[in-house]
Amino acid sequence: MKTRYTILKVFLSLLLVLTVSGLRAQSHAKAEELMQKYEFVKAIEAYNQHFMSHTATPEEIRNIAYCYMQINDTESAEKWLDKLVNSADVDAGDVKIYADLLKSEGKYTQAIKEYEKYKTLLPSQKDMADKSIKSCRDAISWTDEPEFFTVKNEEKFNSDKSDFGLMTFGDDFYLTSDRISKKLPAGENSVYGWTGNPYLKMYNVKMDKQDVKGIDFIKELNDEFHNGPGVYSEKDNLLYFTRTKTVKQVQKTSNPDPTSWFRDYSDDIYTNRLEIYSAKYNNGKWEEITAFENNNPELYSTGHPAISPDGKILYFVSDMPGGYGGTDIYYCEKNAAGKWGDPRNAGSVINTSGKEVFPFVDKTGVLYFSSDGHPGMGGLDLFKASGEKNNWSQPENLKYPINSPKDDFSILVTESGVSGYFSSNRSGGQGSDDIYSFVYSPPPPPVPTQLILAVTTYERMENGTIQPLSDVDVHYHVNGEGDPVPVEQFSPGLYYSVLDCDTKYLINGAKTGYFSSEQNIETKCETMNDTVFVQLIFDKIVVNKPIVIENIYYDFDKWNIRPDAAVELDKIVHLLTENPQIIIELGSHTDSRGNDKYNDVLSQKRAESAVQYIVDHGISKDRITAKGYGERVLVNKCDDGVDCSEEEHQMNRRTEFKVTGFDKNQPVIYGGRE
Repeated sequence: MKTRYTILKVFLSLLLVLTVSGLRAQSHAKAEELMQKYEFVKAIEAYNQHFMSHTATPEEIRNIAYCYMQINDTESAEKWLDKLVNSADVDAGDVKIYADLLKSEGKYTQAIKEYEKYKTLLPSQKDMADKSIKSCRDAISWTDEPEFFTVKNEEKFNSDKSDFGLMTFGDDFYLTSDRISKKLPAGENSVYGWTGNPYLKMYNVKMDKQDVKGIDFIKELNDEFHNGPGVYSEKDNLLYFTRTKTVKQVQKTSNPDPTSWFRDYSDDIYTNRLEIYSAKYNNGKWEEITAFENNNPELYSTGHPAISPDGKILYFVSDMPGGYGGTDIYYCEKNAAGKWGDPRNAGSVINTSGKEVFPFVDKTGVLYFSSDGHPGMGGLDLFKASGEKNNWSQPENLKYPINSPKDDFSILVTESGVSGYFSSNRSGGQGSDDIYSFVYSPPPPPVPTQLILAVTTYERMENGTIQPLSDVDVHYHVNGEGDPVPVEQFSPGLYYSVLDCDTKYLINGAKTGYFSSEQNIETKCETMNDTVFVQLIFDKIVVNKPIVIENIYYDFDKWNIRPDAAVELDKIVHLLTENPQIIIELGSHTDSRGNDKYNDVLSQKRAESAVQYIVDHGISKDRITAKGYGERVLVNKCDDGVDCSEEEHQMNRRTEFKVTGFDKNQPVIYGGRE
């Protein structure tokens, strides 16, 4: 009896193990089947149900993480992959996928650590890992120093689903969306297994200036499955747009393009190939819907059309055999008969081993596109290149804030280099993909606060010409006050300094043996590179050489200083102040009319009156002597008895000064200050 009981117990235990194993295999198979059929939302539900009673295996973790990534739920995918990479079952491929995922989440520092781990586990991939590490560091730098663009979520276009593919049509826009809409015809809200949302459809966004008047379903452009995006060619009044065609999948791809689609009809797996169609706008409707000559849905996809400004080159995306990566950008040229020629690859400068998608050509012929093969911030990044056909400049990453760690794609440029729209699934949006605007908004130019002072110094020669004079002590005073600030000599006779904007300065120069020279300036800054030029001319001091003081006039038979004479004498006061070492004689002269004694007395009194004026204005009387010369030193022929004009006599009625010596105990000063 005991033996029979023992046998029964063992049998029941084995039956239980086999039953549990069978159930596990059954639930696992169901989830995997859904994943292989691209029913990712349902596959995730099946895996989560499976994990309620079973511990996830490494392969199952990889599968559910893959499913989450395909529906852009990278946060959930990251949690699962984190378990895997920190387990004993991790391999190099897991680390690479995890690093890529961290990069797409903007966790660049963590991603760099995983890429370092990856190249340790798989040294043959060191170069690839190092490129990924560099792109992470570039992304950090771009984020820290963003480009001068303002990026805004255009809520008026967006739903809680996926919205992208904005294009212009007249004053309105068209967009592509998988939104749930009451305006959709019956059956158009059917669910697409990949995303769990309706199929993508094209909508007309009716605009009233900057406001949206309505978003309407375009019946004639939309068929049963996915439709859009498109581009309108004004040259031909043609809309080129993407549709899908359901065909039986002959060869399953290991990493299908998220922009290609499929449908499950029975036990067979079907896939939706992308195709390009054109439509003509007549009387408010789209008509003559025609398939692109180079569609070949039985073998590959063609989609994402873009048109050159002249309407003669059609760019598009395809995974046809012979390309460089998963999807490449191709082009066709329109022939004389108006038909499109054979497809040609846009070349290895544009295309990579990854994905190149969503091309757009702006009005200037610049090509924009998205890629995950060129170095970027994560996911799809937007790039631009100049050229045409298969001759292009090196693609330029549009950087942050237009690009982000997530997918950034489907650009519409309204003004080249200035403004436009694009789509992104970056954090903070309304739906899975949102439409964003971008506007070039550089900061206002910095207000200049300083400018360059350039001083040139010259000596005035006896013949009236000038020549450079070096080793001059050049200084400036702010607002003519304060201590003198030296200006450095850069080369003989050339001096540089930096001055503040909107400020008054006195520029002064002194050199032993020369009269000082100065100039007042007021700085005005208009650019960051303004320069104010000052020229200082110096007269050499020659002892006992008379220098005429112009415009010194006296009333007849008077020697008092008139106001107009005072203005000129003030200049002598300034000269003596600026040149404290010189000692001068101030001489007064008369014409020959009148007797000699009278003219001697009158000229002496006038000289003494002028000297007293100068002394009264702060000049030491030890530095200046008055001398009346009467008519003894004439400058022309107008002596006694000679008939001369009044102008000729006036030349003799003059006041002069001359340097008679130097006080070497006096310091050299600048602007009246030591």
